[in-house]
Amino acid sequence: EAYNRTKNEVNASHILIRVAPDAKPADTLAAYQKIMEARNKILSGIPFKNIALEYSEDPSVKINNGKLGYFSAFQMVYPFENAAYNTPVGEVSEPFRTQFGYHIVKVNDKRPSKGEIEVAHIFIKNSENDSLSAKTHVDEIYKKIQQGEDFAYLAKKYSDDKLSAQKGGVMPRFGSGKFIQPLDSMAFSLKKPGDITPPFQSKYGWHIFQLKEVYPVKSFEDLKPQLFQQINNSSRNVMVKKSLAEKLSKTFTITENKDLLSKLFSGKTGPADQETTLLQIEDTSYPLSSFETFKKHQKKALTDKQRYEAFKTDKIIQYYQEHLEEIEPEFKKIVEEYKNGLLLFELLQQKIWNVAEKDSLGLEKYFNDHRDKYRWKKRGKSILATCTQKDKAQQVQQLLKEGKSPETIKEMMNEGATIHVLIRETLLEEGSSKLPENFVFQEGVSDIFQEDPHHFMIIKITEILPEGPKELDEVRGQVLNDYQNYIEDNWVKELRKQHEIKINKRALKKLKKTLK
Repeated sequence: EAYNRTKNEVNASHILIRVAPDAKPADTLAAYQKIMEARNKILSGIPFKNIALEYSEDPSVKINNGKLGYFSAFQMVYPFENAAYNTPVGEVSEPFRTQFGYHIVKVNDKRPSKGEIEVAHIFIKNSENDSLSAKTHVDEIYKKIQQGEDFAYLAKKYSDDKLSAQKGGVMPRFGSGKFIQPLDSMAFSLKKPGDITPPFQSKYGWHIFQLKEVYPVKSFEDLKPQLFQQINNSSRNVMVKKSLAEKLSKTFTITENKDLLSKLFSGKTGPADQETTLLQIEDTSYPLSSFETFKKHQKKALTDKQRYEAFKTDKIIQYYQEHLEEIEPEFKKIVEEYKNGLLLFELLQQKIWNVAEKDSLGLEKYFNDHRDKYRWKKRGKSILATCTQKDKAQQVQQLLKEGKSPETIKEMMNEGATIHVLIRETLLEEGSSKLPENFVFQEGVSDIFQEDPHHFMIIKITEILPEGPKELDEVRGQVLNDYQNYIEDNWVKELRKQHEIKINKRALKKLKKTLK
């Protein structure tokens, strides 16, 4: 089932009426009646989005009108996924309940899964002071791409997504539903490798995507190990628990109070029965009262017999978990390692991390004692210009020498939709990756650097800021990390004084040989 759903995607809209899992019967009934009222209005012909805006208690409805876009297996809780996949296209599901409340789902479309894709990304973030500058800059970059400029080069030089920029804009591959809209829909609108989206806006800024590769859904055998893992980590594990409980019931000594069960199923139990043992697993007893507490969290539509089976499954699993160290020796070893790891983590937190974060005076003293480690190289207020033609680069070089501003140069060099030069004013440190390897860091207009057959760069440094010390606020993260290492080194030195350490050199030599 999971594999078949991985191969196919559902596009759905939904309405949610919130009700807590342990809500009172009156509240549960009110929520159910409200979701039914919404469903009946949709069936009467009122547009789904109108009813979603009126009824849905999902906060995102104000943005998406209830539309969830495409999704596949494991992207929604299991009951929601079931409703979406089992409802025909164009129809509205019956109400169903999840831990969030009551839902109805309208299925808008179903299609074979597009699998995963890999895209490259150019991102220009919004400017706080100039709302048009990001749009202008991304349009210029897009025109350069249309003129044949290398996407990876432009991403590396101009994208504000620093992680992907280092890789020419390439992002880790992903499937439908990974990103918010419109990023998700724009990425999956690309059909073949090399296709590029026009600039589009999100709440973060402006984006351009280029499709690098499409990865279809793998075969069942290839996906099987991953699917097992996903099932165990999802709400599907209810079925896994039931299967496990059936196996364990053959291992444990389980005793059920048949007389009390008979009274329970016929509704004849009373206050005097509450502390009577209903179920016993090995030496652990569970009275009727524990079942009464358990069933309060079960679905109201279930019978007491169904609730009891769920209770029995739950208690068998619970007993297994509570006695796992006795039942599984290997697990006992893992638990000991885990406990020791947590103790070490807590110790490091107390002795090092918390001390460093709270000791502002100590941090400042460490910074002042080690100021020579935290220094700026020479920095230059720079104009960075790139062209795809050498003759255009020569013209830009001359205009920079004449003192023309970047805006003036763009107006003179760029011809309508044709972008001949991209210019950015920035503060660059000597040795920056954005500078050519053999660049001489000095004021004035540089030579023309040919980075590859289609890219020519000119840099003008208008002012050089000398080398100098950094302030603590400029390097606080680095200083904090160094200060933590300093505290740890001193702590370890003290520990070495307190404890005698002996190393079995023969065993160490054997270990090295084994590892090699």
